[in-house]
Amino acid sequence: MRRRLFLTILFFGTLAFSSCSKFLEDYSQDLSKVEGWQDLDELLLGDGYMKPSMITYRNSSVSFDNPNLVFMHFMTDELEQNPLDDYGDMFSYIERYGGFGYYTWQQETGLDKDGRYRSGTEAPWNLLYKHINAANIVLTQIDVQSEATAKDREAKERIKGEAYFLRSAYYFLLTNLYAEPYNPATADKTKGIPLKLTDYVEDREFDRPSLTAVYGQILQDLEQAEKLLLNKDGSSVYRANITAVYLLKSRIYLYMQDYTSAALYAQKVLDNNSNLVRLASIPAGTDALTKASKETIFSMGGYLLATLSYSHLNREPAHVIAKTLADLYTTNDYRLGTYVKRLPSGQTVFTKVGGMSNVWNKPFEVSDCFLLRSAEAYLTLAEASAMLKEENKAKSVLTTFLATRMKVPVDLSFAGNDLIDFIREERAREFCLEGHRWFDLRRYTVSNEYKWSKEIEHGFTEYNYGDPIRTKYYRLEAYDKAYTLDIPKAVVNFQPSLGELFRPDRPVIRVVNY
Repeated sequence: MRRRLFLTILFFGTLAFSSCSKFLEDYSQDLSKVEGWQDLDELLLGDGYMKPSMITYRNSSVSFDNPNLVFMHFMTDELEQNPLDDYGDMFSYIERYGGFGYYTWQQETGLDKDGRYRSGTEAPWNLLYKHINAANIVLTQIDVQSEATAKDREAKERIKGEAYFLRSAYYFLLTNLYAEPYNPATADKTKGIPLKLTDYVEDREFDRPSLTAVYGQILQDLEQAEKLLLNKDGSSVYRANITAVYLLKSRIYLYMQDYTSAALYAQKVLDNNSNLVRLASIPAGTDALTKASKETIFSMGGYLLATLSYSHLNREPAHVIAKTLADLYTTNDYRLGTYVKRLPSGQTVFTKVGGMSNVWNKPFEVSDCFLLRSAEAYLTLAEASAMLKEENKAKSVLTTFLATRMKVPVDLSFAGNDLIDFIREERAREFCLEGHRWFDLRRYTVSNEYKWSKEIEHGFTEYNYGDPIRTKYYRLEAYDKAYTLDIPKAVVNFQPSLGELFRPDRPVIRVVNY
């Protein structure tokens, strides 16, 4: 604990109170106190990995502990506010804790429904750069630590490999939040996000290198992680391992539309872990996703969404599964009953993690924003194969996967765009509220094989002492610019070279009064 204290990072992503020449000034510490690789291992655990999320609720007081990237779920077509609920959102995430701006795709995401500043738009930006900085410190300092034994050398390699993996993961998240989706034809001309690869204050103006450069750095870090973590035994699903590296690489290549490489690394994952859980074996009321699941490869951060979707005092939850997603689950699907559940009212609720149990004052075992599991490798391999016109292979992979999800076999006689449609819908069903959907919706808009986008509508209901007054509806258009978040205004104001703000205003499109 003493070691962690002096290694605490003081990161200011927007630097509202510091000089322009010190953009991304990141820490103040005495590195001379680092006594060995053990100190850097503690730093990685304490500040490199995302911390578990939870909501603390005591004496009518609510606090959000490490919300991480839970806001991503409120931008997608997976969740919607439940107008049948008498404002049972006891945690008021949308109303009071910064969710409104994301849920309704506002230009200024930190404002609530009345235009009051509730939550800093820079919060996720700061969080991810803080974690990057921890990785940078480890990567700079690890090689100079002494190694008296082969065990020391192996530990140093493992720590270094984990740091490379984490830095790549955080730059991947930043890029898919704050930069346009990767289009191979235009990536070298499209602005990415600032790259900070050093552990010291740089007295310079930061820029936004191209998406080609950013993705190149992400892959370079993963190449290093692959070399260093190969043949290292993973001690926990909460520490990066070689299979996690393979799976993240397959995801990166899928987003880059390099389907040959995506398929290659997805197969590497399955060579290490092809396990799938037969959902029919999961008892009713238990979590479908756990750290002990044979599908779980790596996880960091908690499942805060499970608490936000909880039904308090036997009322319907304030946030329910959107109808467009709910309609994708048929009675032939075991996920209808394990991942989601239909109520007598007709609403579909989230039960994948947390179910309908008491879910506050405790963290969950897996993450809603960065969970890697073997199911992803199957669907990546299927999609990449279909895009490569290897449709028989894609169908074979799907058949193996769906045997664990469906009660009776699914007819896979379709081809071409119909097959791609099925795989995309299968991703929506399987990865419901795991952090994939927003990024999937983005990358589909630039698909060279099958470009696609959709409109999404969200309704926000206002209440008066439990009685609904009105619901205001907002729309995210197909191919909307708001599929990309603006770099936080405070950052752009502080350093204009990082680019202009382009997210459009988001008006109310209609109002239903009660």
